[in-house]
Amino acid sequence: MIDKLLLEKIPLAGIVRVTEVSEVWLQQYGNDKYAQVERQVKISTQKRALDD
Repeated sequence: MIDKLLLEKIPLAGIVRVTEVSEVWLQQYGNDKYAQVERQVKISTQKRALDD
């Protein structure tokens, strides 16, 4: 549930209040999740129509 709430534009204070977790715990949890996100951008080539 917390993972889904973090994806929304909800202030951390609101998530803390609704889920009844501590603010410190939620901040650390969010930081840990952020650290796990892959930072490499994947680009795929696409064929484009040539302009005449």
